[in-house]
Amino acid sequence: MQKQKIVIDPGSTNLTIYGSGFIKRVPNVCVIKRGNHLELIATGNEALKMSSLPEHCSLVYPVREGVVVRPDVFAKLLESYLNELLPSTFLKPVELYVLIPSGLSSAERENMELAVQKTGYKDITLIESVLGLLPVLGSGDRAVCLLGGGTTEIGVINDEGILSACTVNIAGNTINEKIIDQVLKSYNLRISSSMAEKLKIGIGSLYDNDISVMTVTGQDLLDGRIKNVEIASTTLLAPISWCYKKIAELIESVLTTVPYGRLASISANGLYLAGEGANMGGLSDYLTRYLKLPVRISSEPETVVIKGAYTLVNDLCDRYKAILGNKR
Repeated sequence: MQKQKIVIDPGSTNLTIYGSGFIKRVPNVCVIKRGNHLELIATGNEALKMSSLPEHCSLVYPVREGVVVRPDVFAKLLESYLNELLPSTFLKPVELYVLIPSGLSSAERENMELAVQKTGYKDITLIESVLGLLPVLGSGDRAVCLLGGGTTEIGVINDEGILSACTVNIAGNTINEKIIDQVLKSYNLRISSSMAEKLKIGIGSLYDNDISVMTVTGQDLLDGRIKNVEIASTTLLAPISWCYKKIAELIESVLTTVPYGRLASISANGLYLAGEGANMGGLSDYLTRYLKLPVRISSEPETVVIKGAYTLVNDLCDRYKAILGNKR
């Protein structure tokens, strides 16, 4: 019997599960209750919307910067979603493919695998996230950058696998933290991480002539009152550009580790961007100027990696068989 193949991207901000006929993408967070056993009270958006938590409950983010920090919670969360999506798996064997940052240590990879095994599924393969772009990009050496919430993945890949790669914790959450600091400094206004996220998505830009504005709600640092303040896009330029400049420098650094003979191919093919952070206004122009490379952004930056990985693991021609040889 042919096995059903499911790809899981644990993420740091969002958990995504992709299979034949479905895709589930939810915030990687839950509310748990501690007692004689671990109990899930709420998950995803439902957990985030809870204004107050019941007694003995806590809000938990089980994955931080690509690393499973609460394996027991992550296993419980993942199991609940898999049971929802695959109610009849006992009739059909399942293979799970889990996307991971290339920079995870052996111990961190082991923890990820053990956490997934606690769901009851044993046929598990770990795949570096950047490889999910291989079916999308085609042949040749390609520089890629996955801009996530907790981590940024930078790599050079081809059909043989990964030539060079690194994982850094300068990502979407870093930008949010910098925006919070900037708003506090400029307006004496304390805002939440969720409000910083709304600012980033709403008026965040790398264009210095962007005149967008947005009204946000926060706490005045001087009198403690809640008030609304109109924030200009130019206020966010410094923290946003600081983060993307660091990322650009790291991309440049990774390219210096690639054999010289490969650089011509990389220069011709350019840099491919994916992940939520690829949506930042002006990013393509910014990186093109900095790196002197053509830059292309996925039309589906949030899901292109997991969809590509699904294509990769279902390859009937065994084109990618060699790079999927890390099954545990």
